[in-house]
Amino acid sequence: MFKDNLISEFIKWRNANPKNFSWWNYVNLKSDLQTALGFAKLYYPEIVEVDGCILLKDKFSEELYELWRDECKGEKSCIEKMMNLYQLRDFFHLKTQDDGNLESQIKALGDVLVLFWGMSFKNRFPERLIKVEVFEENDGEMFITVFEET
Repeated sequence: MFKDNLISEFIKWRNANPKNFSWWNYVNLKSDLQTALGFAKLYYPEIVEVDGCILLKDKFSEELYELWRDECKGEKSCIEKMMNLYQLRDFFHLKTQDDGNLESQIKALGDVLVLFWGMSFKNRFPERLIKVEVFEENDGEMFITVFEET
């Protein structure tokens, strides 16, 4: 998914404990059980289905749905793309400190979410072609979205 050296703090801890430091140790130092369970919901997101659209539950709003349904003229993939759109940087903007490698870490997060969200949707909807895509805007900001390819 990504190389260990993407997270410099992990490397420092591993160098200080070369015989017995792993990613499990790092996660144990940095987080707690409740946060780990929250990550389960991030990596395997809950959905709501509205008019055949697969929409991320944590992003869903009836008002936005109506807005995008009208804006997209009822076209399902368009509605899903817009309703499920999220800026990757915003997932962890409150507590993330820039260690000089932030842009690469945001890209890695996108890659990880594409992998896990893709598996989660394939598991739940094996007969449907649900796409998870990350894309970069002209200003360099990265976004993720989910939609059913028709």
